[in-house]
Amino acid sequence: MKQARRFLFVMDPFETLNLATETSLLLMEELLTRGHAVLWAELSDLVLRQDKLHARVKSLKSVAPIVFDEPEEIPVDDIDAVLVRPDPPFDSTYLHLTYLLDFVSDSVLQLNPGRALRNFNEKLSTLRFADLAPATLTTMNLEVLLAFLTEHGEIVIKPLDECSGRGIERLASDAPDASERLEALLKGPDGKARFITAQKFLAEVAGGDKRVYLAGGEAIGLVNRIPATGGWLGNIHQGAICSATLLTPGEHAAIERIRPFLLENGIFLAGLDFIGGYLTEINITSPSAIRQINEVSGQEVHKRIVDLILERLERTQTSFLSSSGHRQVEPGIFSRARQ
Repeated sequence: MKQARRFLFVMDPFETLNLATETSLLLMEELLTRGHAVLWAELSDLVLRQDKLHARVKSLKSVAPIVFDEPEEIPVDDIDAVLVRPDPPFDSTYLHLTYLLDFVSDSVLQLNPGRALRNFNEKLSTLRFADLAPATLTTMNLEVLLAFLTEHGEIVIKPLDECSGRGIERLASDAPDASERLEALLKGPDGKARFITAQKFLAEVAGGDKRVYLAGGEAIGLVNRIPATGGWLGNIHQGAICSATLLTPGEHAAIERIRPFLLENGIFLAGLDFIGGYLTEINITSPSAIRQINEVSGQEVHKRIVDLILERLERTQTSFLSSSGHRQVEPGIFSRARQ
């Protein structure tokens, strides 16, 4: 057996997880099965001591039922890989998490890296491939939004910092309260003005919102999420029904174009969403739907994810040792890059 590795999962509290859609637990269970160590930490367990990030970790003994050892504080640089898995909202706390992750040594594989989570918004990253995306507008200007609504007749409004279909609204230009609703949406929970994204409503969503899961640039599985009867949101958390599906030639070509962007920015785990052939989101903050992909495909794609993580980890640490001149002192423990 190859050398056992240590994996730190930065997680939301266990009691808040949606176990029906939770991808992280599948990865944890597979890593444990292969003899690797899995450590659990939540945001409140992270401590930046001067320039060294520490975590009060709990070693995971089993997933079902969930069983932990007693917590201990360790330097994050002693870990082989960190999987950053808190769900949005991408608020100031999430932003500050990415700052803390900047202090982790380059010898530690981050999935996905804090800098990528900070630099690439899930709703706006599609516009790096603007010809693949539906008509999209991002602003905090009510007059501009109203003109966009008039132009397209029907739009959806998306908050920039949420996930799982939360906060998305659909609005028609002939709605008598359209101006008032847009004005209200332009205010965040704190009552302050905020940017929001508007997209032309795609009636093709009735046929499904397709999630394609990529790991290390490889499309490992996909699922079609069909809105529930009477609904229009193709999100599992909003009651969408999952079914098997295939990539169209256009979607395959889109993935080939997007892959270099993901790899160049260290984005290892990503969920691409397509509606009617349009690219609507590039999900990189704790992308999920692996359980649903397994169910509709009859495969166990989480095992392939773990394969790819281990391969990437081997390359990362070999590259770090070669470039830094540091030698490995203990299995899975490396000197900091910044000394």
